[in-house]
This record gives sequence, C-alpha cells and structure tokens, in this order.
Amino acid sequence: MKKLCCFLVGILLAGTLAAGSVVKGRIVDAATNSPLQYVDVALFTQGSKNLTSGAVTDSLGVFKFPSVETGKYVVRITYIEYTTRNEPINVTGDSLDLGTLSLQVKTKNLGEVEVVGQAPQMRFDIDKKVFSVDQNITAAGGSATDILKNIPSVNVDTQGNISLRNNSNVEVWIDGKASGLTADNRAQVLEQMPAESIESVEIMTNPSAKYNPEGTAGIINLVMKKNHKAGYYGSVTAGLNYPLGGKIGKMLGAGINYTSSKMDAYLNIGYRAMNFQGGGYNDRNTFGTNSNTLLNQTSTMTNAFSGLFTRAGIDYHLDTKNTIGISGFGLMGSGNTSNNINYLLTNGNAYPPSVLRNYSRNNTGTGTRPSLNVNLDYQHDFDKKGSNLMANLSYSKHDRGSDTRYLQSDSLTGLHSDLSQRGDNSNKGLEFKVDYTGKMGENTKLEAGWQSNVNNAVSSSSGFDNLAQATIPSYFDNFNYDEQIHAAYLTYGSKFDKLSVQAGLRGEYMWKQSTNTTTGLVQTIAPKTYVELFPSLYLTYELPNNNEFQLNYSRRVNRPRGQEINPYHNYSDSTRITYGNPDLDPEFTSSMELNYIKTWGNQTLSASAYYHFTNNVIENVQFLHGGTLESTYLNVANSQNTGLELISKNRLFNILNLTTSLNGYYSKLDPAVYKNPYDASITTTIPGQSNLSWTGSILANVLMSKTFSGQVTARYSSPQIISQGLKQQKYSIDMGLRKTFMDRNLSVNLNVRDLLNSNKDKTTTSGAGFSQTSASYFHTRMVFLSVSYNFGNTKPKKAEMKKRQNEQELEQDDTEQ
Repeated sequence: MKKLCCFLVGILLAGTLAAGSVVKGRIVDAATNSPLQYVDVALFTQGSKNLTSGAVTDSLGVFKFPSVETGKYVVRITYIEYTTRNEPINVTGDSLDLGTLSLQVKTKNLGEVEVVGQAPQMRFDIDKKVFSVDQNITAAGGSATDILKNIPSVNVDTQGNISLRNNSNVEVWIDGKASGLTADNRAQVLEQMPAESIESVEIMTNPSAKYNPEGTAGIINLVMKKNHKAGYYGSVTAGLNYPLGGKIGKMLGAGINYTSSKMDAYLNIGYRAMNFQGGGYNDRNTFGTNSNTLLNQTSTMTNAFSGLFTRAGIDYHLDTKNTIGISGFGLMGSGNTSNNINYLLTNGNAYPPSVLRNYSRNNTGTGTRPSLNVNLDYQHDFDKKGSNLMANLSYSKHDRGSDTRYLQSDSLTGLHSDLSQRGDNSNKGLEFKVDYTGKMGENTKLEAGWQSNVNNAVSSSSGFDNLAQATIPSYFDNFNYDEQIHAAYLTYGSKFDKLSVQAGLRGEYMWKQSTNTTTGLVQTIAPKTYVELFPSLYLTYELPNNNEFQLNYSRRVNRPRGQEINPYHNYSDSTRITYGNPDLDPEFTSSMELNYIKTWGNQTLSASAYYHFTNNVIENVQFLHGGTLESTYLNVANSQNTGLELISKNRLFNILNLTTSLNGYYSKLDPAVYKNPYDASITTTIPGQSNLSWTGSILANVLMSKTFSGQVTARYSSPQIISQGLKQQKYSIDMGLRKTFMDRNLSVNLNVRDLLNSNKDKTTTSGAGFSQTSASYFHTRMVFLSVSYNFGNTKPKKAEMKKRQNEQELEQDDTEQ
C-alpha cells in the first residue's frame, strides 16, 4: 500500500511539473447558434499531418484539450454535413479560450453530401460514458432493448430485465427524464420503441446529488434523435424479421425533424409486429425425512405483440433567452401468448422411480399496454456562459390489461380444470422539476433545484372457474399504492488549476401508503415516511498528455415498488406461486469510484475501480408451503461489491472501430435468517455467499468500402451469485451488414441476432427442503432485414441566417450598454 501511495503521489507531482496549457472552445451551428454535440475536434502541429490530440464536443458544444505544449497548431473541426473548419492557434503557455466557433452547413442538399469514415462509437465524460448508437448495424430494425444489449456493462436477460454492472437496481430514463418507466413496465415500452429513434445512450454509474438517487446501480439515459441543423430532415424505415421456428414479423417507421431560427420540431412514428418462440425447463428435488420427490417441468412458449409507438415535440424560441416546449410519447399495443407446460412428478424413494403425477397445463392470454408521457418545458438563458433556469412538468400513465385462461389435465387421474383470470394495472405519475445553473466565473458553478413526484399504482385481479361457473375467491385482489417524494438539492463546483472539486447534497422526504383488498378482507398498510440525505463528492485531477483521474462518492436508494410489494398471488405456474411483500423497506447503497481516462490519437482507455456497500438488500426468497414452492421478496442482509471496469475505444487503419469492455467484480452477500410467512416458528438460514465474476464484450465496426460496412458484437457473462443460488454463464454473438446506395440516402441492413442460439438464462437454487435447476429463453436466433431512406434539405435559408445574425447583433448591443 505504501508503494502504491508513493507511486500515485509521484504521478501527481510529475503531472504538476509537466503540465501544459488548456485549450478550449465551443462549437455552434452558424445558422441557428445551437450547440453541436459529438463534433470531432483534432489538434495538429502546424505544418504536420501527425495528430497531436483529439476531442469530442459535449451537449453544450464545448471541447477541451487539457494539456498542450507551447507552439503553433491547427485546430481542425469536422462534423457530418458541415464544412470542415481549420483554425490556426498559437499556444504561448497560458490557457487559451477560442470562444465560440461556428460551422456552416454544406451548401448542398443532403443527397449531395459524401461522408467517408465512421462516426465515433463512444465518448467519455468524467461523470458519464456516451455511446453513439444511431449507426448500430446489429440493432437495425430492432428495438431499444436490442440497443441496450450492445452497451458495455449493460445486461438484458431473456425477460427484458435490465442490469448495470450485475446490479438490476438501475434507472432507465428517456431524454433525461424518468418518463414513468419502472421495473414492471419498461421491458414492454423499450421492446416497442424503435432502435432507429435513439441517437445515443448515456451511462451514469455514480450520478451527483443533482440527479434523482433512485437506482443503486446508476442511470441509463436514452437520448432520442433530434436534428439541430437548419432546414428539415426525415427518414422512412421498413423491415422484416424471422425468429427460428416462428412467424415472420414486420416493422415500419417514419420520422421528420424541422429546425429554424424560431422553432425546433420533430415527429416519429413506428409500428412493430413481432413473434417470439421461447421455452425452458425446471428440475426440482423436494426432500424430507421420509419423502423424496422429483418434479421435471418443460415448457414451450409463443409470444406475439404489435403496437404503434409515437413520439413528438416542439421547442419555440420566444427570443434569444427564452424557450418553451412540449413533447411526449405514446404507445398503443396488444399481444397474445401461449405457454404449454408438461409436469412429471416421481417418487425418488422408489427404484425404479414411480410416477406420482403426470399432467399438462396450457396458459393462453391476451393483453393490452397503452402508455402516455407528456412534458412541458421552459428554459431561460441568463448568459452565453451556461447560466440558466429550467422548469419541467411531466405526466405519465402506463396501463396493462390481461385475460388469461388456464387449462390443466392429469393423464393419470383424468381430472382436468378450466380457469380464467383477469388482471389490470395502472401506474400514474406527476413530476415537477426546477433547476438553476449559475456560472460564477470561468471555473465555478452553482446548481440548485427542487423536484416533486406524486405517484399512484393500482392493480386488480379476479378469477373464474369455467367448469363450476363460479368466481374464485382466492384470485380476487385489489392493490392501491400511493407515494409522494419531495426533494431539494445544492451542488457547488470549482476548479483550482488542475484540480476540480464538486460537492453536493440532496435532501428527500418520502411518504407512502397502500391498501390491499381481498375477499372479505381490507388490509391497510400503515403510512411510512422517510427523510434521507444523499451526499455526493467529485474530485478530478488533470494530468499532462490527456490523462485524467477522478474520485467520487454518492449515496443512492432502491425503493421497492410494483410486483415487489404487491401481495397479489400469481398462479400461472401451479407448482410455483409468486407474490410481493408490502412491508419491504428501501435498500441504500454507498458507492465510491476511482476513474481514469487516457486519450492518445485515435485510442481511448477508461478504467473504473468501484466499491458498493448496500444494506437492507431486497432478494427473491423461495420456500415450501404445503408441498408447493412459493416465492416472495424480503430484506435479507447486507452486500458488498468491488470491481474493476475497463473500456477501450480503438480506431485502427481507418477502417476498423473497436469498443471493448471488461468488467471484473467480487460480490459478497452476508448470511441471513428469514421466517416462514405461514409459520413464524420456522426459520431458514441463507448462508453467506461470495463470488468472483466477470463480463466482457467487444463491438467491432468494419468499413469495407465507402458504401459497405459490417459489425460484430460478442458478449460473455461468467457465473454470478444470486440469493439462494447461482446464475450460470451466458454468451451470445450478433452480426450485421449494411450497404448504402444513392449517395448514402438509401441503406439496406441484414443482421442475425444470437447467432449461436445461446442466449438462455440458467440458475441453480436451493432452500429448506428443496433444490432446483432451471433454464428459460424468450426467443431463439433471429434474422432481420431492413431498408432505410433519408430525405431532407439542411441547407440554411438566407433569410433565417440574416434574421439570426440581426438578433445576435441586437443582443450584443444590449449587453454592451
């Protein structure tokens, strides 16, 4: 440890002695003055073609070279559909601010623009990683779920459940807003959202106090496509997909963007009709003093759904300082499912084993899932330095309705049953936010804000025996959940030479109450209130030659909701009954990370060492009751996770882009004791577990010609511990090809997902009186074919450019006065 400390101190001292000058600037559209994100900025020594350093602009259009030696250079600014700009500079030893640099859209129609090369796949900020996905070939024609499968350290299982760094407590946002997405509904929404509507994915593993602390693993933010170039731009996409052994699915989408000096507007519509073939097995051994039985269960499943996803928005610039906007998305869809399950129960004490039961069950159902999200936005810019006030009011409503029929027959006894079940779920949420950002000088920033959330969730269920023509009392349930969260935050950041410091504190008040009604019983869960503080701290140190270190800390929370707290009993599998626990408490996580970023030429490396400590861990616990396995959620213990994440971006030979990630982590779950809900005298001890695991992925883009490119994505996850067991290893490979025509306005995409047909979830679990092995998969290998056509005219209109120029001149005169 002493040697390591000396080594780090040596690095810091060397960095201080050899530090160069900071060169920075801001890139905007010449016609609209809007900041341009993801612009490539290269630094060349004057008179040389050798690249000295490279950078990419952030969401404010800002770029920075943290350490430039004294000398004469040329800053080359390149962006698709814009004219390349070369800016000569002279670095004398002091920091150099190039100010605002504008780019002109090429004076051609879109069809005349020729772009050779590949856009960056990934960009590193010190507080987040940004992955560009608008040119993702293996996800073409797919959904947002397919996009997330290609993001390093993000895992999506066969049921659409999302985890980040092996932690499923992650928030998924759309354009910086939660949008009402929860663990219960986001799998359906993301599966219906077209991949073509997403521009990039932002990963924030340790957000500051400015952000909602929900999600102990962090935040995944989907940034939707918006065109900020003057004029209009649109696209039309159509495609087919074929799942192995299933039916052909189809998709159709269209979108258009329009930007002028006064208005930014967009409209996207996507229709998807998909069919999936899934299945699985479960082998359960139940043992006792005088009995030993083995249950073998196999299933085949067909899922089909269709729906229309619509997204629209408009921002209106009242003047150069004030903007109002309205935006939102809606989803209308329906689906049907058929699940055939075969059961064979044998007596393990007999030899050969004798058959105790042999029966089958067919579950068929239909469902609907309408969703709506509407946002009202206002922004006031105090100056061009980034000081502003933003306010947002958001309303979301996500509903689900289902009708399911259970047909069961026993081949030994000849008995059979015919049951129906109706389920309805509705989640409504209202959110109000106001955020202030004040630039107090060149290197100091103050942020403050308020956020209020009011949410309501209602779910109901009823059952009917079709043979007896009678209702089923045990199937009736009505659960009503209300919560309010009110929060205020304050962050302050400043820079001292090469050291940047940002400290923040967020205070939250939460109130929740629920009522559960069953046949003959109304149970009101007593209201609970929580007052919690969520601090954050960021320390960043810039070293010479594009090296950067950051140490950060934050506290986050996972609040149980949805199926975790809903006591409704799910009987879709008669051998495994599942239900929630309304008495669950939140789990809290303290996170610390040490991040390092190094950039040289076309290569970038990001290393993150992290440690998470979580108390009141919420786990799914299984136990036997009357010979039937039941499953619910409990606060079981504390856990610790330590890991190292490496992500590299490499551009080789101008034709190959590689994004490689490796995440190794050590997980430890403390021992826990839980009581059987039906008999408190029966306690079960869950032994402590620890596990060293790793995941890896590689995404390779190959430019075979100006109009022909390919992509390969490979993923692997080693075995991982779960409560009462282990999740087995998993791996998969996707491949895709893209050919463009008509000056790249027309593109044809062909891709194969899960090429090896290996994307299956397998687990082994055990508890008091049982052990089991299970596997499941949602779909098999799939082939996608899609065609996209782009159209538009992003040439700036002279009248608009002149008007914007006049406005800027008037604004400058007012400022000078």
